[in-house]
Amino acid sequence: MQRAQKRTLLVEYWRWRHRDAKTVRMCRTMFQLTERQAAELPQAERIEGSMLLREVEADDFPDTGAEVHRVNPESQQNP
Repeated sequence: MQRAQKRTLLVEYWRWRHRDAKTVRMCRTMFQLTERQAAELPQAERIEGSMLLREVEADDFPDTGAEVHRVNPESQQNP
């Protein structure tokens, strides 16, 4: 029996440096966030070298922003 091939996307997640509104100090996120999630943080800046690329199913992740990249089925080799 053959499975239906699901469409997948690659999503960039980064750790971010941002200014804490209460203490006015620069902080770092504990977890990686997408660019859209980090847009809610004041003065958010990506921390270089912290990018995590995750593969998600397209139906579960309707976001099509700049941080989302479609995966070509041809580029995925089945062992």
